Amino acid sequence: MRDKQHYRKMLAENPSASVAFALAACMVYAARYGMFDNNDRSSGEWKTIARRLRAEYGENLNANQVTAEMDKATKNTHA
Repeated sequence: MRDKQHYRKMLAENPSASVAFALAACMVYAARYGMFDNNDRSSGEWKTIARRLRAEYGENLNANQVTAEMDKATKNTHA
């Protein structure tokens, strides 16, 4: 299991990283729900996030794009 702080630290330490949309979906999921477990890949929510990211960004996102998506997901949990 990885929590949102783990993913944020990973992005901060690798600001020029290219992130595959599936990993980005894990990061966004963690931002929304606090953590991500590999079993969450079978959830409808994770699949929806992954499809949306792929449609909007393609196969890869940069670190800034992932961070922005995580920020949006975090704000949505407090709405």
